[in-house]
Amino acid sequence: MNEKFHLIKPFEAAVIGGVLLVSIAAIFIMNLSGGGSRTAVISCGDVRHELSLDKDGLFCFDGIDAEFEVRDGKIRVTKVSCPDKICEKTGYIGSSGQSIICVPNKITVAVVGSDESVDVTVG
Repeated sequence: MNEKFHLIKPFEAAVIGGVLLVSIAAIFIMNLSGGGSRTAVISCGDVRHELSLDKDGLFCFDGIDAEFEVRDGKIRVTKVSCPDKICEKTGYIGSSGQSIICVPNKITVAVVGSDESVDVTVG
């Protein structure tokens, strides 16, 4: 009974270690770029607009029954016609991946990085 019992083989350990190193490097590189939260994509049905979060101001778009405010690299919904106004109460968002959704008006605001692409389906 001289069998040796190994949980993982050396080759498997090397593969797992390599995957971990690549994952950690990818996370580090994404954090160095600041998360890329520079653009807000506003969708209403098939209408899609992009706003840079670098320019402060109030913005309205044809076909979208809402007003948006950009301040200090963040965006929020300031005026909307829906009854509960949950999207207004959400407040500012500014990190990549965050979103504001107004179901009655079918409006979605999503913050994305400058080099990311986003698919938004509303309906």
